[in-house]
Amino acid sequence: SQSALSFERTRSKHAIALRPADDAAARRFLCASTAYFGADACFVCVQLSRGVRPRLWAGRLAHHAVQFAANGPALAGSSGRAVRPYLMLAYMAEVSTLFLRLRSLLRRAAPERAGLIRATSRLLLASFAVTRLLNFPLCTALIWARRDVLRPAILKLHLAFAAAGITLNAGWFVALLRSASREAGSGRRRVAPASEP
Repeated sequence: SQSALSFERTRSKHAIALRPADDAAARRFLCASTAYFGADACFVCVQLSRGVRPRLWAGRLAHHAVQFAANGPALAGSSGRAVRPYLMLAYMAEVSTLFLRLRSLLRRAAPERAGLIRATSRLLLASFAVTRLLNFPLCTALIWARRDVLRPAILKLHLAFAAAGITLNAGWFVALLRSASREAGSGRRRVAPASEP
């Protein structure tokens, strides 16, 4: 099995890099991830050429374009080893996506399981706070720490992506809080009649 990703400081004042074995594993992961996004982008484009609009097609293409721009420097060029540590950390955000999809699935398949849905919403909020609200500023700090070794264009691009991610995550978290609050209120209304004499 692959060893856990770990960081080591090199002699450079601002250098933080993955150990060689972990760096190779990170590169393979990013190659596979980028290939998946490319395959999905091709699928969407083929469907659109046939007059079929896949679900969330515009958002998927926009997301894949951003991922290509972000992952590209990690897969080719001299900046790859400098980019991979913070990109791998940024991918931790997908942990919260698991709970988001699970909640959506429960809402459709088992709407009567209100307690389970609320519990999933709490897990979603907790994972979102850790892997996005806290994680993205940390990723931004790592990007800035690599400023001496990143090409200026890559530095500016990834700092812009990080700033956009922080802003979007803050807005999404507020929306998730409101959704969880509505679920909690709905649950209280359902149990209230049972407690009446």
